[in-house]
Amino acid sequence: MKSRKKEHLKRSGAQKQADLEVKSLASVLPQWKVSKKEKEYFYRALKTARKEAGLTQAEVAKKLKRSRSHISKIELGQRRLFMDEFLILYRLYGKPTIYFYSAFIKSNLVEQID
Repeated sequence: MKSRKKEHLKRSGAQKQADLEVKSLASVLPQWKVSKKEKEYFYRALKTARKEAGLTQAEVAKKLKRSRSHISKIELGQRRLFMDEFLILYRLYGKPTIYFYSAFIKSNLVEQID
């Protein structure tokens, strides 16, 4: 039992070291923020792609096993879009990922926070 405890302590120490390395790297890199305009463009692209695919919010909700309200809130930018949901949506809509991510290319990409 003591060896398991030591192993746990070693992993905890390794995790602490990894956390310190991430924090030190993050302190050197500039902080970035996606602009409100870019978010609006991205969510508008989601809605447009859904409509061009001939799907209703209710149909999409059924595919994602979510409520229609959930889809509506994603399209309005009121609910976080998770990666697994996005993967399903862009495939369902038949659009390449760049169709959605072009929101971040057309403008100044992201705003830097000073």
